[in-house]
Amino acid sequence: MVQPVKARLKNDGTLLTVGEFDEVSQSTHSITATNIFSDEFDEFTITKWGQSGGSIDFNGSSQKLDISGSGDFQFGTGDFTIEGWFFFRGSPTIPYMRLWCFSDMDNVEVYGTTVFYWNGSSPINSGANTVIPNAWYHIALVKHNGVANVYVNGVSKITDNSPGSSPNSRPMTIGGEQSTAIISAANQGTNSLDGWFDGLITQFRIVKGRALYTTNFSPNSLTPFEAVTNTKLLLNASTSQTLITDSSGTNKSVTNTGGATFSVTTPLSTVYNGAMKQLKTGTLQVANEIDEHTGI
Repeated sequence: MVQPVKARLKNDGTLLTVGEFDEVSQSTHSITATNIFSDEFDEFTITKWGQSGGSIDFNGSSQKLDISGSGDFQFGTGDFTIEGWFFFRGSPTIPYMRLWCFSDMDNVEVYGTTVFYWNGSSPINSGANTVIPNAWYHIALVKHNGVANVYVNGVSKITDNSPGSSPNSRPMTIGGEQSTAIISAANQGTNSLDGWFDGLITQFRIVKGRALYTTNFSPNSLTPFEAVTNTKLLLNASTSQTLITDSSGTNKSVTNTGGATFSVTTPLSTVYNGAMKQLKTGTLQVANEIDEHTGI
């Protein structure tokens, strides 16, 4: 007859039999075990999910981020990438909400459920029901080999085969309007909330001279964005203390006009590796800390 054997599974994945001991305790005393049933178990790695970082919370009426004019925003006819994660709060009943804008072109906004891109001469839209309220979206404007694409959650929704040139060392605004910006959506200027973004923004990045995406892709929703080569602006919004800190290495000064605030809400998840043992009968035992199990 096979007798039950009590075993302890440590957080390093080690399975120790403790039949020779009278007690299995939670004490910190060092115990040496000898019999390890490695042939009875298959070991592998699992993941534990948790939120990573935070986001910048805009109230939709008076808050935005302003960055002074810079040659880093002078893209010319070359490649570039502007991207970020955006959460649209509530119903977008106002005429439009700026995601970001420059004083001349390369601006992206949302009007209702439609995304608009301003190429310097005319607006191009994605069609209705591209975005809905109360959900996170990764949105990227990418110019590659003279063609501009706006990707929403990794899928191209707007393609412009003849975008203009951006020759100026221009200022930019995130989450709001510039008084000198060109407005591309309909009903412009008819509402006092025109242009103001109501929601959350995080992982906002500008890369000059590089198209990070050239086909449809799966957005990175695991870890904060990094300052890859040629990054000119990077707002990770990791903590309240670093809410508007530029992590690109160019150390741009960002003005928090109106006092946008920190939110712990984020689309990102961090993976923590943990050990797991699987009994050959199919039972799973997870070793978060030191868990006690009985096996045969």
